[in-house]
Amino acid sequence: MLIWAGACAAPCVHASAPPAPQAGAPAATAEQLATAETDHIHLQEFDARQRFAANHPNELHRLYGSEAAGKGQWGDAAVQFRRAARYADKYSQHRLSLMYWHGLGVRKDPALAYAWADLAAERLYPQFVLIREKMWQEMDEAERARALREGGALFDEYADAVAKPRFERAVARARANMTGSRAGAANGQLMVFATRDGDLQGSNFIDLKPMYAGWRLDPKRYWAVEDVVWQQGGNVEVGPLDTLIDQGRP
Repeated sequence: MLIWAGACAAPCVHASAPPAPQAGAPAATAEQLATAETDHIHLQEFDARQRFAANHPNELHRLYGSEAAGKGQWGDAAVQFRRAARYADKYSQHRLSLMYWHGLGVRKDPALAYAWADLAAERLYPQFVLIREKMWQEMDEAERARALREGGALFDEYADAVAKPRFERAVARARANMTGSRAGAANGQLMVFATRDGDLQGSNFIDLKPMYAGWRLDPKRYWAVEDVVWQQGGNVEVGPLDTLIDQGRP
């Protein structure tokens, strides 16, 4: 069975089947099914996201993993998604499950794919739960037994109980080193600029104030926002999420 990553604003997942091909059209390849739309973004957008994600290793390595996947560099994508997964990034854990399922960048291994899918579904986000259950249905009894054995070791290193504290320590370091007042607030118009094409007239300026938004540096609120986003269908973007902050604030 081919399981589809989806083609929508990343990180996102479609757990349903891919659109039916037109008559006579070639079947989708594993690479096409495991690639998300935002694995392909413009350089300027990539640069902006990279800067916004600087204080969040889960977002940064997720971005690098998506970039590598978009280039077909699946081995590098696996390395980066695994790094993001260590910081409780459920989307990256999901992408690893698809890579093991389809054998992209790693040896094809349905049991290990399910173990990663089980991790991705740990918070019961509907999209990831459905993917996990589809995989379970496709495995035989031997694969299911091994998937449960493999899952124990993965949970020891990547489950929220150990991965969230790892993320929280990284954010604490960022708070200690952030630009702004000694009280920890970023004041004024914090700007950085890129000069890839020598343009200093304003088109390459990026306002990084959202990078230091209070909710992004408060792990409890950060996870609450992420929960709201994924429960609503999955569309986590680096940057301001004012409406979702209001909904997700404890």
